[in-house]
Amino acid sequence: MKHLLIRFQIIFVSAILLATMVMMMGLVTRYNSRWDFTREKLFSLSDSTRRLLEKLASDKIEVLAFYPHDDANRKKFESFLKEAQLHHSGLKYGFYDPDRVPSLAKKFNVKDFYNVILIQGKRKEKMASPSEESFVNALLRLAQPKRFGICFPIGHGEASLGSEERPGLKLFAQSLTESNDDLHEIILARDGIPPVCEVVVVAGPHRDFDAEEFGVLKKAFREGKGIFFTIDPMDPGAGKSFRDFMKEFGILLGEDVIVDKMSRLAGGDFLVPLVSQYVEGHPITENFERPSFFPVARSVQPSTEPAKEIEVVPLALTSSGSWAETNLALLEKGEASFDRQGDLMGPVPIAVAAEMLPAGSDRNTEEKKSPQPEGAQSPKQNQGRMVVVGDSDFITNAYFSLSGNSDLALNIIRWLTQDDRFLSIHPRKPEFKPLFITSRKRGMILFVTLAVLPLSFLFLGSAGVLSRKKAA
Repeated sequence: MKHLLIRFQIIFVSAILLATMVMMMGLVTRYNSRWDFTREKLFSLSDSTRRLLEKLASDKIEVLAFYPHDDANRKKFESFLKEAQLHHSGLKYGFYDPDRVPSLAKKFNVKDFYNVILIQGKRKEKMASPSEESFVNALLRLAQPKRFGICFPIGHGEASLGSEERPGLKLFAQSLTESNDDLHEIILARDGIPPVCEVVVVAGPHRDFDAEEFGVLKKAFREGKGIFFTIDPMDPGAGKSFRDFMKEFGILLGEDVIVDKMSRLAGGDFLVPLVSQYVEGHPITENFERPSFFPVARSVQPSTEPAKEIEVVPLALTSSGSWAETNLALLEKGEASFDRQGDLMGPVPIAVAAEMLPAGSDRNTEEKKSPQPEGAQSPKQNQGRMVVVGDSDFITNAYFSLSGNSDLALNIIRWLTQDDRFLSIHPRKPEFKPLFITSRKRGMILFVTLAVLPLSFLFLGSAGVLSRKKAA
């Protein structure tokens, strides 16, 4: 009977403990909460992020993160997603190694690590190397879907949108379509630029435009549209109309070919410059760290004679070991060498961005503008924007998926569309607060450490020993 009672007690206590654990796990799962005790709230979401997540709480959002297995960056991003789940119960996420699940990576056109796909219903957004700012802006685009018209002029030997061959633009077109953009092919001399076109992409023309076609592009720029030029090096004497057109906007299109012998270290050709230097102050290349490749490219830089009311900024530069070769005949023989008299020493600008300044402003006032508060939405810009890249191959099927080429091209399109669905979130960083101690305070610390604390412990210990003796 006694043994039966003991067994019953063990079973009863075990059942109580199990029920208690189940209840605790249920409470923790349902009422999960986290506290950030850091002074700068380094591990907390910004107010803008929390408000947006709470606003979208009724929508189901799925996050597919493609990271290497057991990667340190994966743990950091997962911690961010767990914090986001506290403010959006419908947010679900999963981490996948693209090498282990190639079918899933192929389905979402993921060809590299650190790519994240956000899915809401039938819409999806893709981002590379995610941060809190890029994640929130992807959510904002999902919540406020817009379609932009991207137009491609044809008739001058430009690359074809539908071609799957190496010189085609099929992959570039697919990426734009996945971003909910509408693509159109137009003939400038016949159609002009239809109202549906927010951005015009001139993709590697092999023949000059006539004055009427340039007039159409100039008018579109003045009306606030975006223009994306990818201009390859041309034969000596060719392409003069493009150079003259660029000069009107303060852009100097070089009659040269960039040679970068450092590219051989990356397994490339010396006519395929490796670009890893980007201007951080521009929205296109801000926080952009991935290298990009531009096969057979020419230099593009701000002109020494800037255009009135147009600001031109270089975006990407080649390595310091490169140069812009002007002797094209010698280059064709493979005998190129740097000439101090005519060649431009690296780093060589290979892409620039031009933007029309607001009426009544100048470059100085633009530079002195006060920064927007965190979370402020950028105002809609009505000024024309233009990006000129000295190469068209980097957006073709042969090179579009190579390293950072695709991300750079899509960043350019997003900037040209003047998409106003953007929240600026400044990353939190620990503040540097050095501790300055005067000589008087140092003396006090030394006195307390060497005298007060030891004497206190000695007094307490003695008092304890005396109290035990009296009790005995």
